[in-house]
Amino acid sequence: MELDRFEKVLKASDVKRLVVTSAMLAMLPRANPDRDVPIRVFDNQKRKVYEFKLSSRQRGRYKKPVFQSRGWRVFVNDRGIIAGDLFYFWEDDYQIHGTRYRIALYKPDLFPHL
Repeated sequence: MELDRFEKVLKASDVKRLVVTSAMLAMLPRANPDRDVPIRVFDNQKRKVYEFKLSSRQRGRYKKPVFQSRGWRVFVNDRGIIAGDLFYFWEDDYQIHGTRYRIALYKPDLFPHL
């Protein structure tokens, strides 16, 4: 059964690390300020599992949790993500490859009229 879904138009800064909004954070385990929390996700379009790390930023003005890890960068590179792409993230009761989170990507530059 599909539960809540989060969607975000990605900014240039999200390509480096995705800022996790409060709507998305409500679906995730609590962020640990002392260590990264691994989040396994299944890319519905590529049929591939990625592991993102949920991190709490310790420095800087903004303390929001982020996905910033090798897994996020691999996903960005695999999918050719650029600013303006639409990122979908949702929780699903049906687990695939030990994941309970799903992701998908819409690239408006490829399908501008949809």
